[in-house]
Amino acid sequence: MSFPAILFVMLFTSAILSLWYVPQRGRIIWLPWWLFAVTLVVCLFQGWMQPLALLWTGLLIAAACLFRSSERGWRHYLSLTAVVVLTLALATHLLPGFSPIPVFAEQHYRNLDKACVAFVLLALLAPRMMQWVELRNAFAATWRLFVMAPVVIFSLALLIGGIEAPGFGAPQYFWLWAWGNLLVTCVAEELFFRGLLQRYLVTKWRDRRWGWQAALCLVSLLFGLVHIGGGMQFVLLAAIAGFFYGGAYHLSGGRIEVAVLLHFFINLLYMVFYG
Repeated sequence: MSFPAILFVMLFTSAILSLWYVPQRGRIIWLPWWLFAVTLVVCLFQGWMQPLALLWTGLLIAAACLFRSSERGWRHYLSLTAVVVLTLALATHLLPGFSPIPVFAEQHYRNLDKACVAFVLLALLAPRMMQWVELRNAFAATWRLFVMAPVVIFSLALLIGGIEAPGFGAPQYFWLWAWGNLLVTCVAEELFFRGLLQRYLVTKWRDRRWGWQAALCLVSLLFGLVHIGGGMQFVLLAAIAGFFYGGAYHLSGGRIEVAVLLHFFINLLYMVFYG
C-alpha cells in the first residue's frame, strides 16, 4: 500500500468520523470540511481526480445546501432532483474526472466519486447521533432485525440458488475492504435510499394511511432495482435486504447509523462466509 493511498485512507476516514464531533454551542463544524478539502487536494496531485471532478462535487454540495434550506416551491423540487441525479451519476461512475484509487497493490480499488457522495450527503442531509444514549436506544429498538435479517436473506439466497453453502473466504485485504464498504459503500447507499428518499417520502405521505409502509416498500424496491447488474436473483435479495435496512431506519427513529451498521453487517457476513 503506497504512502499516498495510506494518506487518502487516513484523511477520508478522519473527515467522515469528525462529522460526529460535538461542537461548542453556536459554532459551525469546519474541521470535516477542511479534512475533506485536503483529501481532494491529495487526489488532485496524485491524478486520481481531474478539475472537472471538483465541478460535480461542488454541484452536489450546492444542490444539497439548497435542498436543506428550502421546504417547498420550485427551488425545493429542483434541488431534490439535482441531488438525486448527481448522486446516482456519481455513485455509478457515469461522470468524468474520477479515477479508481489503488489502495492495495493495484488489486483493490476505491472509487472517489462514491466517496464524495458519502461525505456530502452525510455532512449536509443526515441528522447524526451525538450521545451514546441515542445509539443505545436505537439498538434497543432494532436489535431483532440484526438477528432476523441475515437469517432471512441468506436462507432465501440458498433456497433460490443465489449462493452456495457457506465457507470461510476473507481476503488478504479484508480490513481495506471493510473500511471501504463501511465508510463509502454503506454510508453512501444508506444516506441516499434511507436518509434522503425514504425520509422524504415518509414526510410527504405522513398524513396518508400506510404512508410510511408504502415509502419503505417503494424505496426497498428501488434499492433492489439498482442492483440489476447482478441478475434478478440479486434484485430480489437486495430488495429484501433494503426492506430490513429501511425498517431499522424507521424503527430507530430515523437514525442513519443503524441502517449503515445493519447494511455493513450483512455485507460483512457475506464477505467472510461467501467472499
